Amino acid sequence: MIKKILLLLFCAAPLSMMAQKFACFDYQSVVQALPAYMTAMDELQTIAANYEKDFADMQREYQNKVEKYKNEVNENTPENIRTRRQQEIVDMENRLQQAYEDNNKALQAEQQKRMQPIILRVQEAVTAVAKEGNYVYIVDKTAAQSTGLFLNDALNEDVTPIIKKRLGITAADEAKAQQRLREAEAGQK
Repeated sequence: MIKKILLLLFCAAPLSMMAQKFACFDYQSVVQALPAYMTAMDELQTIAANYEKDFADMQREYQNKVEKYKNEVNENTPENIRTRRQQEIVDMENRLQQAYEDNNKALQAEQQKRMQPIILRVQEAVTAVAKEGNYVYIVDKTAAQSTGLFLNDALNEDVTPIIKKRLGITAADEAKAQQRLREAEAGQK
């Protein structure tokens, strides 16, 4: 009796494995086509430009201090003045380093603040599509490839269009995203 049950289980197991559905999607194309992502990226670029300008102003001030020191301080300059000017330069170097670190932390915090709702929205859409389509797994194609995971296109479905539709991404949104990518690539050359 136990042998018959085990034999039945072994025969049924492959059938149940065949009934499972797997899917993949292009996370990057979904996120980049979201209007909220484009807005967040514009805001982050503005913030980064402000930080860069502020930092460049500080660097100019530092360069001016160094030039002033080189022009005014010589072997005839009293030691206490020379020491004070050197300390001013060292203090300015420390402020530059601190400003650089603070700007990076602040930019990362702004990025987290703006991107977190977008990421959650995509995750919710993927979860809803998985439930509606009875998918066991929905895998990001790019992440899978970068980790060496092979996805057999014959055994899984690409649900990128379904996720985009669920998020309300239009063809115009996708066209804008493609245009932004082309502009970004052209700007890097």
